[in-house]
Amino acid sequence: MSHPAIGLPPADATAGRPDVAARLRDAARLPATALEAAYRIDETLPERYDELMQRKFLRDYGQHITQLARAIETGEDRFVVAWGESLVPIYRRRHVRMNDVVSLLRGLEEAAVALGPSADAEVIREPVDAWVERMRHHRRLAGDHEGNAAVRFIWKGAGLGDDTVV
Repeated sequence: MSHPAIGLPPADATAGRPDVAARLRDAARLPATALEAAYRIDETLPERYDELMQRKFLRDYGQHITQLARAIETGEDRFVVAWGESLVPIYRRRHVRMNDVVSLLRGLEEAAVALGPSADAEVIREPVDAWVERMRHHRRLAGDHEGNAAVRFIWKGAGLGDDTVV
């Protein structure tokens, strides 16, 4: 792995599969196809997010594709894993659950695999799996799920007349 601060050379752009990466970069309809695939994976996404947020998802796919292409052409998952780490606070600020981000990434994977031959599918799935695994790590933070109503009831003090217990 390269590290420019200690003088190591940059990542080799020919170490992985540059042909697959070029195909991803050249696909003009890939962001729209990926968003449609994400809607097929999680049918509640269009209901939870308004049109402005859906446009932001579509815009974000451009950078997601760039990072995925870098990971594929160099053969290093670190490009998508580091990019995923930087996405967490952005999506948290937008009030997007990490499960929904995983659905968006799986939509990108499905659309990217559909672009080329099935022999290239594993090359695309490897970095996306590493990326999704990193996103699932952040899924455990508060706000990504409703939680257990019984535990929440007890934690609030089990006050029957308390309006805050919901």
